[in-house]
Amino acid sequence: MTTYQSFVSSLLLASSLGIIAAPAWAAPTDCGAPGLRGDYWEYRAERMAQHHRMLHDTLKLTTDQEGAWKKLMDSEHPMAAPEPVRAAEWAKLTTPERADRMVERMREQQSRMVEHVVALKEFYGVLTPDQKRIFDDFHAFPQRGKRGRSEAGSMNRASPRP
Repeated sequence: MTTYQSFVSSLLLASSLGIIAAPAWAAPTDCGAPGLRGDYWEYRAERMAQHHRMLHDTLKLTTDQEGAWKKLMDSEHPMAAPEPVRAAEWAKLTTPERADRMVERMREQQSRMVEHVVALKEFYGVLTPDQKRIFDDFHAFPQRGKRGRSEAGSMNRASPRP
């Protein structure tokens, strides 16, 4: 009798777990490698363009400032989908060679960032004090825990988000 009861309870447990897990098994497996799906990168580019349009319209730039704006926008390289890592190529490399390649990629990124910061400082220098305030507010990090609440309704936290 005891074996029958343990068999029935095991069968009930297994069937209930199967019913709970069925939606996960039925879900489509269209997830590619992380970060390589094209729709994500298209979405990012679209959001960045929208951000730039909104900032440009809010700043109300003069014709004298348009040159610096264009230089800033040209220095901001759009985030493109990363090239897929070719496992076969990387497998042929030794660990120090892979590390050297990663360092080279980081140096390229850093040089692009330095170029962008120079253009940013040049653009910031031609802004009026009101435009500088708007530009700073536009790029300020939201305070932790604020989530759209007014200054009076939120806790006073001065540290920006990391």
